[in-house]
Amino acid sequence: MKIVEKELNILNEYLIKCVNEEKNNISDDIGDFLTAKSKRIRPVLVFLFSKAFGHEVDDKIYHLASTVELVHNSTLVHDDILDNADTRRGKVSLNFKLGNNLSVLAGDILLAVALRELVKCGNIDAVDSFAYSLYLMCKGEINQNFAIGKLPTMEEYIKKSEYKTAELFKAPLTSLCLILGIKEKDKIYSFAKNFGIAFQIKDDLLNVLQTDKTKPIMSDIHNGIYTAPVIYLNDDIKNVESLDEHQIINELNKSYDKYIKKTVDLIKEYADRAIESIDFIEDNQYKKEIVEITQNLYKAGINE
Repeated sequence: MKIVEKELNILNEYLIKCVNEEKNNISDDIGDFLTAKSKRIRPVLVFLFSKAFGHEVDDKIYHLASTVELVHNSTLVHDDILDNADTRRGKVSLNFKLGNNLSVLAGDILLAVALRELVKCGNIDAVDSFAYSLYLMCKGEINQNFAIGKLPTMEEYIKKSEYKTAELFKAPLTSLCLILGIKEKDKIYSFAKNFGIAFQIKDDLLNVLQTDKTKPIMSDIHNGIYTAPVIYLNDDIKNVESLDEHQIINELNKSYDKYIKKTVDLIKEYADRAIESIDFIEDNQYKKEIVEITQNLYKAGINE
């Protein structure tokens, strides 16, 4: 992303330095995983909001951006172990490369390094914010595990999306407000919550559409995890959880446009709520970029 390209390049230097400060036998593997091509959407939003508030990106902001990216990658390593995934970002996953035992430790190392970066931000409330978000993220994963094979209500699905994904947008953006002394923290919290929910719904939709080639396709339905398109399908055929994955896919394909459109409309609903939350920010190129990123959750990449 050109508007924060310089900041992203510096962030990469921070991340590499973080991992290499204490070398161990799997440091190179962790470094390769951490620097693999990715969107870095969470740090991007941290940089954009900082600039939208008229604050240049300094060391504290880089430490904050490093924290959220390290935490995010830690969760990815652990997710791949839980899902028995063999690929991540188009490459062999760490659990398939190192085995589960070392991969658990790799994820723990990333989390430990993240905590050291967070302390460097110099704000104890930011530490508390991240700690609680990590707890809720784990709670979301636990709830999902106990709900495998069961069709959630839409309300339950949205709450799971909030815990699993939105929390890792809330933590850095509300922490940014604490660091910069931004009074409208509740509005930024609302943006992060709604953006994160929309982000997760789109991710789930792409899994059904089989368009994200960097992840295992159709893995949610295969693993008994039912997301928005399947919840909408159940409104028409009932007891969808009694069908096997091939039957569900066949039923979705019968009215493909209907269930996809409903899901895209749901993404738009939460994306629009996110945009409304930042009306108070003075118009500038960075706010414009934030709005475009949010709108692209339902405008771009659905049928790519």
